[in-house]
Amino acid sequence: MKEAPITPALGSLIETEGSILDFSKAAVTHLVNLCAQRGVLVFPNQPMTLEEQAGFAHRLGEPLRFPNNPPSIPEELIKIRSGPKTKVAAGEGWHTDVSSEPCPPGLSMLRMEEVPESGGDTLFADMRQAFNLLSQPLQALLKTLSARHEPRGHYLFLSGVAAFEDLSVSDHPIVRIHPLTQEKALFVNDGFVARINGLSHRESQALLRLLYDHVAYTPAIQTRVRWEPNTVVFWDNRIVQHHAAFDYFPAERLGYRCTIMGEEPIGEAI
Repeated sequence: MKEAPITPALGSLIETEGSILDFSKAAVTHLVNLCAQRGVLVFPNQPMTLEEQAGFAHRLGEPLRFPNNPPSIPEELIKIRSGPKTKVAAGEGWHTDVSSEPCPPGLSMLRMEEVPESGGDTLFADMRQAFNLLSQPLQALLKTLSARHEPRGHYLFLSGVAAFEDLSVSDHPIVRIHPLTQEKALFVNDGFVARINGLSHRESQALLRLLYDHVAYTPAIQTRVRWEPNTVVFWDNRIVQHHAAFDYFPAERLGYRCTIMGEEPIGEAI
């Protein structure tokens, strides 16, 4: 594999001689470790079937399953489609995938099949840099706090559970430590966090807004991926947030994502 950084701290473009489907066990382990270091890995020109993508997901770990998929789509995959009738695109807004789970996802793998002629990029933000750029007093405060992560309505159908109340609600440290690199990263996102525990509603909303704005308005921590058909992108949800730009209406965009289960987030012992 040949690696070229997209930005100095976040994201790498990876050139391979063949298909990632042919990776050895050692190469898959290297991919996982490299993603923990670089946050985002982009592999151009990786055609594969849905079944092959689902099979590769199992080599990365235990995939989340979505039992309400039609028979044509393996349970390990989520279909992501936007087109002329789309009002809100999947993945729009800064978030990490399904952080309401007790053990939120580690890696995500997204492969695009159809892309617009222009637009439709995915933005990524490095939560390690986001934490490091905060003042030391604010860092110290955040290390002592946890946040309540709650599922959103669209996840009810995807999960296959009978009632919204059956979905997981979890408390996670606001600053988590990556299990492979031991790096600290912010772990709050506008997609799933309801509140900061122990603060008043007003305090919680003010602090969350500060952190969300910090992510959205700090270009130095961000990178951007331009999609082509059969581009495959891996990202590490422990240290990265993403945001799908819905700037291509009414063109179509079609891809399939698999999401690998992670571990319970651990913060720094205070």
